Amino acid sequence: MTRSHPVRALPWLFFVLLVVTPAPGQQAPPPEDTYRYRVNVGLVLVAASVTTADGLPVTDLGEAAFQVYEDGLLRPVKVFEKKTALPLQLVLMVDASLSAASELDREKLAMTRFIQRVLRPQDAAALYEFSGGARARVDFSNEPKKLEAGLALIKPRAGTALYDAVVEASEKLKAREGRRVLVLVTDGTDTSSQKTYHDALRAAQEAEVTIFALIMRPIPGESGRSVRGEHVLINFADMTGGRVFFPARAEELDRFFDHLSELLRTQYLFGYEPAPAEWRARLRVIEVRVVGTDYVVRHRKSYYAEARR
Repeated sequence: MTRSHPVRALPWLFFVLLVVTPAPGQQAPPPEDTYRYRVNVGLVLVAASVTTADGLPVTDLGEAAFQVYEDGLLRPVKVFEKKTALPLQLVLMVDASLSAASELDREKLAMTRFIQRVLRPQDAAALYEFSGGARARVDFSNEPKKLEAGLALIKPRAGTALYDAVVEASEKLKAREGRRVLVLVTDGTDTSSQKTYHDALRAAQEAEVTIFALIMRPIPGESGRSVRGEHVLINFADMTGGRVFFPARAEELDRFFDHLSELLRTQYLFGYEPAPAEWRARLRVIEVRVVGTDYVVRHRKSYYAEARR
């Protein structure tokens, strides 16, 4: 396993409400949500999706409903947002290997509609394809037309380097500010990566990337499955706070992207004070709970804390 420099959430810029009391005779200030200023706060950021047991988003919870733990210890929450406005940094990674070629045209159509729905002016998305290696088709852009044009360029090729693709996407996302999301559209097979599963997972964790996977089965039934690949994608999603989807038919692709769009638009954002730094860098475990409910909370499970200097 390759070693890379540990990282943790560095100071971020946040918008914090400033309530001003007018002096006698002065005009009252405008509504408080227009009074904002920036402060530097050394916090760990966690975006979380909350759903019912049957997968419906829960969007009306207040800060008091949540508890955030690091390594089992309750941490003070300093930033809380419903339906966070934090910009979305998205990489769409499309499996262009020959094993997934039969569904490629349907995938392109579904992704075109998804791009049109999910991107806001403050967001950006990049488009990659992977087969024997990863290739960028469109760099980060908030223009749906550019991304749609890039989709048209994706053609089937030999080989499947899934782990290499996750590492490359994570490195690109690491340089972006905001919610970092990787969407994999693949059957889960890996035949030609130079990197390993552990390399890919660590790269995603260090970059604080959330992985969603649409698992395609080119051949219906058990014979069309890559069982090992499916378990890999399930683990990627579970450890980073994402989800996996198994469309039974090509017509269900739009349903996946509709659901993903809704999840991304309804995430909660937490900023909490981390435990003090230690003499060595290590992985710290995060847990977000909704008190007294059976709601399902999905968020990244850990981050790499820096060593004390």
